[in-house]
Amino acid sequence: MVTMSKVYFVEVKDGIIENLEVLLENAGVSNLTGVAAVKTHMGERKNKTFVKPSHVKRIVEVLKINGGDPFVTDTTTMYKGKRYTAMDYYRTAFAHGFLPSYLDCPVIIADGLKDEAVPVNEQVEIAKSIYDSDAMLVVSHATGHSASSFGGAIKNVAMGCVTKRTKIYQHEVTRPIWNPDLCTDCDKCREVCQFDAITEDHELILENCVGCESCSYICESGALKSPEDESEKLQKRLAEVTHAVIRNLPYSNCIFVNFLIDITPFCDCAEFAPKYISPDIGVLASNDIVAVDLATIELIGKQEFQGDPTVQVREAYRMGLGELEYEVVNVRL
Repeated sequence: MVTMSKVYFVEVKDGIIENLEVLLENAGVSNLTGVAAVKTHMGERKNKTFVKPSHVKRIVEVLKINGGDPFVTDTTTMYKGKRYTAMDYYRTAFAHGFLPSYLDCPVIIADGLKDEAVPVNEQVEIAKSIYDSDAMLVVSHATGHSASSFGGAIKNVAMGCVTKRTKIYQHEVTRPIWNPDLCTDCDKCREVCQFDAITEDHELILENCVGCESCSYICESGALKSPEDESEKLQKRLAEVTHAVIRNLPYSNCIFVNFLIDITPFCDCAEFAPKYISPDIGVLASNDIVAVDLATIELIGKQEFQGDPTVQVREAYRMGLGELEYEVVNVRL
């Protein structure tokens, strides 16, 4: 008999804020007692499309009503932007409205000032504040992604619950390929590289490269290109790390909430002027990370993404993280 997971759905037309409580109650929020990490992405400094503080505030309220003691959290980035250090991230989060006084709960950068983490295998380090919690509610903004095709709950856990070292491990597969025959010596790649990973002769220093792809994005001649198989490999790394995180947390009570609004081709690390690949759809919630991401992809439309966005979902299913068969259950007050 096929196991079918339930994915609860509030349509945007029915009102998101008004229906978050009934959505979360159906998804099992009463199980998230004790200290509960509300894992979200608070947006790069000039990003405009992250899940807004008003939505997160309502989630915090619902957690408290149901016996949780929540804090809002994320981790620092591997690239040197305005979230690279905890101090910079606090400044960015506060500028975006994620203030403890507004949310009525603490805001904690989970890997702390010095990459504080709990290693669970050779490659994966879980950010300490997330590991030390009693439960987790993962709030993800569904988007496209230039390297991983799709960003949802799996990507949020894999990239957002770990340290820089584990982020770099996942991005090893996105290191660019250099073709010296196409290089025009314009030096733009060296100017944009934050990690001294390109020599004066424009060769890559692989041990310095974190796979951020800034150089390949700016290269006009095509001398630096992303690997052709990067999407499949990165998506499989995302599933691998998500598996390591979820299976090694000292708790299993997690809920995954995907916001299908302001759906852009790029994740919330991007600072481009927003454009959209889909109209606003609504919000999904489930305790099954595989089902909620697959439902998200299928509601948006697989054809709207660059490449195959289901690689990570199928890999997560293969690893036993959830089910590919699901039932969407509409809920509203």
